[in-house]
Amino acid sequence: MLRIMKIIIFLAATFLIPLSASFATDPYEDTAENLAHQEETNREAPNFKSRNGTWTYAFELMLADGSSQVLSESNRNLLVKPASTMKIFTGWYAFKENFRKNSYVGQMLKQSVNSMASATFNAMGGAKSLKAFYAQEGLVLNNSNHIQADGSGLSYENKSHCGAQIKLLKMIYLDPSYDEFKALMARPGEEGTMKSRLPSLRGKLFAKTGTLKRTASLTGFVETKAGTVVFCVLSDYLPSAAANFRPRIDAMVLKNISALGY
Repeated sequence: MLRIMKIIIFLAATFLIPLSASFATDPYEDTAENLAHQEETNREAPNFKSRNGTWTYAFELMLADGSSQVLSESNRNLLVKPASTMKIFTGWYAFKENFRKNSYVGQMLKQSVNSMASATFNAMGGAKSLKAFYAQEGLVLNNSNHIQADGSGLSYENKSHCGAQIKLLKMIYLDPSYDEFKALMARPGEEGTMKSRLPSLRGKLFAKTGTLKRTASLTGFVETKAGTVVFCVLSDYLPSAAANFRPRIDAMVLKNISALGY
């Protein structure tokens, strides 16, 4: 009976929209700036829309030899609006180039401060310089996998897919500075955009959230007993407010790591 109840609870969290959006309200991202209406720019989007929105995701377990095992994926290479997960690209660039102090990058990522991300992106030379940096690091960004219009993720001109974001996360994980950088990301139970989410993963999850009017995303790392999981969930063209779909994203994270122990 207990097992049946657990299954019912999981299905409800995964597939149903909560009756009250306030359950997942984020004071840092549920702002007028993030939720402002903009005209859509992706002309291919209608081909992928459904009544539940467009969902893309990938979860991979990092292995000891630096390779990875795919746990689950769907529409990995579909371009959608990434919202503030775009700040990881800006943040890692600034971190590796020692352009900003860790305290600055940490506040930018944990509290999803758009002005800090935009100022950093512009001061470092914009999209051209960012693409050159990542190409030098072995991650080629182009119009088919990642279009960075700003440093914050606010613009609807931004496009990315989970394939590109997973490659970035792997790059970060394999870098000697991984532990230092992950500490700058949002974490459950601590001040920032993850404070009230996934409490069972406190001390284990390090992520970047993303919110636009009809876009919700979450990208980052979960450290399990079996190893570190890199993951990306991007949902776009949602039928209602992004806050309504955060419980579904959180349930996806828990489902993918449930067999790994944490």
